[in-house]
Amino acid sequence: MINKEKISDKRVRRTKLQLKQAFIKLMEEKSYDQITVTDIVNRADYNRATFYRHYNVKEELAEEMIADRTTALVETFKYPYKKKNMIHLNSLSPSDIIVFDHIMENRDFYKLWRKFQSIPGFEESFLQSIAKFIKKDITLLTPHDPHLDNNLYTTFYANGILGLILDWIKNGLEPHPDYMAEQLVKIINYYPAESYISANGNSPATLC
Repeated sequence: MINKEKISDKRVRRTKLQLKQAFIKLMEEKSYDQITVTDIVNRADYNRATFYRHYNVKEELAEEMIADRTTALVETFKYPYKKKNMIHLNSLSPSDIIVFDHIMENRDFYKLWRKFQSIPGFEESFLQSIAKFIKKDITLLTPHDPHLDNNLYTTFYANGILGLILDWIKNGLEPHPDYMAEQLVKIINYYPAESYISANGNSPATLC
């Protein structure tokens, strides 16, 4: 017996996907403010009635697309933890880091990052969702130090990783994802710096 509900759900997902793909293509050509519902449905080869069955305004489509992409990106961070509840950072392999491959596979979206920044709340939504996952779902076992605020340490850790990924996106997804995965593993395991070169060029000063 044909399950009409499943067929209907599949049709809805396909329609929404095509509308979102059309929106992304239009973002290559226009600014966010210039894109209209008519532009979207014409590019997707639908009519306006089809659009309004799923969304009231283009902003709803954009918000759902951002939520979809954020959810998919967060899933890549969970990959190393799929089989183990605890990961020792010094045993982490570059093959455990799939976030860069995921972004590269979806480069049609991520290459437009700077243009998507014109969408209100776009970048904040991504950063907050990923930071929330890292801070809520991952417990960093820090060296025993009664004076170390674990919440602040986790915030520092999360924002460092996010900053690296965001910088890579804004630099056009260069260098290669394999190189980025290798470097992230090295960075995560790198012993904290003990000194820095002062701005006036004098001898290194010890960090306190």
